[in-house]
Amino acid sequence: MKRAVYLAGSGLLCARGDSPGRVAAALWDGECSNGTARLGERQFPYFSLPLAATDWLSRAATAVGKVAAQLAPTAPDTPLFIASSSFQIGHFEQLGAPFAIPLAAASFSTTLAGWLQLDGPRYSFSNACISGFSALDAARSLIAGGQIDEAIVVGIEFANRSTLAGFAAMELLSPAACRPFDVRRDGLVLGEAVAAVRLSATPQRWRISGLRTGIDAWSTTGPDPAGGPIAAVMRDCLNEADLQPADIELIKLQAAGSPGSDLAEANALRQVFGNRVPPLLSLKPMLGHTLGASGIVELAALLGCLDADKIPATAGFTKVDPEIALFPLVDRSSAHIERALLNLVGFGGGLATMIIERQR
Repeated sequence: MKRAVYLAGSGLLCARGDSPGRVAAALWDGECSNGTARLGERQFPYFSLPLAATDWLSRAATAVGKVAAQLAPTAPDTPLFIASSSFQIGHFEQLGAPFAIPLAAASFSTTLAGWLQLDGPRYSFSNACISGFSALDAARSLIAGGQIDEAIVVGIEFANRSTLAGFAAMELLSPAACRPFDVRRDGLVLGEAVAAVRLSATPQRWRISGLRTGIDAWSTTGPDPAGGPIAAVMRDCLNEADLQPADIELIKLQAAGSPGSDLAEANALRQVFGNRVPPLLSLKPMLGHTLGASGIVELAALLGCLDADKIPATAGFTKVDPEIALFPLVDRSSAHIERALLNLVGFGGGLATMIIERQR
């Protein structure tokens, strides 16, 4: 018999604050300001961490230390699961060429574990924007199967020129703002953040009642616009959780302001929920798209909102796209949410859906 897996704690450092509670309060107040990142002669909006250090390793160590301090004391041998798109590429950039990427990239898990004072097994996940949920799924499977009792899952993404240049070269970045589901949406706004969640077999306030991942092979860069594969993953997740669509009270969207991905997600929502789509929330206009860390970052931020019964409005949305015909929350809500569904849609075809459920 598989054991239930619970969310036993979380920590967060992002552009909006240095804990899930502070971030939730900032979101409730409508804070969504961002800085900029320059790439040659071009400039893009960017959500940076409020850190003064310029040395990459010092900056990263400080950020991880701030998140670790928010977690309850953890046994040193607790397994560590790491999700990131770029790991320490920014450190490589500071060092300059030449450098050995495969060996050096793998070694970052050891460095990160040292900052967290963990000496147990370490696992790294880097499959684009669904990395965080992939890491959660692996840790959850081991806990559910009785092989471990607790795990720390970390999402980490720091600013670097390589990531910015890659997205800019593909013309995927907005020059102005993240506008999820909006008719004027024109691309992503990136950001950096560090977050951690602690999973446990011991009952807690929130349980992971479903988590499913999948692949959308429609193209190498975007999902099937009809939304079929995204809908299939959501249905699988609902089935695992033994829930009906009507049981879901809030959906944390992927919705990053991408013209194609937002449309695909909206079409998928209609396939699963019909004409009774629950309230929709996108956090990326306030936090930035933190790529491989986004699953853990947005989960920690959402938990802060749900625990306070303060669901923020989605910034950046002003006008419905007739092709999408759905819109995220434009007014904040004090609703007491029992069950929330979280979506991730990754560059390259990765899909993930998780359902969290409040325990009475």
